[in-house]
Amino acid sequence: MSCSKEKNKNEKWLTFSVDENLKHNKIFRQMSSENEIQMMIDSEPPLTKRTTKLIYDGSNEYICNPMLWRKSDTVNVNIVYYSGFTSVGFNIAVYENKFDISPFSEDDVINDNDKPSNFKNTKQKLVLNQSKYKLNDSIYGYFEFEKTEHDRFGNSMPHQGKGYFRGKIAQIQ
Repeated sequence: MSCSKEKNKNEKWLTFSVDENLKHNKIFRQMSSENEIQMMIDSEPPLTKRTTKLIYDGSNEYICNPMLWRKSDTVNVNIVYYSGFTSVGFNIAVYENKFDISPFSEDDVINDNDKPSNFKNTKQKLVLNQSKYKLNDSIYGYFEFEKTEHDRFGNSMPHQGKGYFRGKIAQIQ
């Protein structure tokens, strides 16, 4: 996804704050002493250190996958839980000095008739350790958000999250 081509669509995007000392927060030291969360699809416990310390929709079982798509100008930080059949979480898209947080839920059932949900922004906040990122940069962040999802059946589902994340930005083809 390239946001420079969609600037007019991004009126919902907000400006994030920068705190260069964020990576020195004691929560990240604590995360360095804990192993990463084991997903259901992992056959063995991961040897890497914890990448998130958060609560999202009542759970704390998420990992952080920051990525930069090839030929893109937008960093996507995926906070996700994989079960092997489904994935749930949210994406933090960062473009220039703006951001947007989008919850998602995917499963292994493919339906061409699915229409995407609409989200109402009630609250979003993002603090990052620097203003610009490139491939292989370390990213540290703090977020808070509340959004209401309106699905194709007319149901309303609240989503809320708050916490810290970190990772190294990888390139995705």
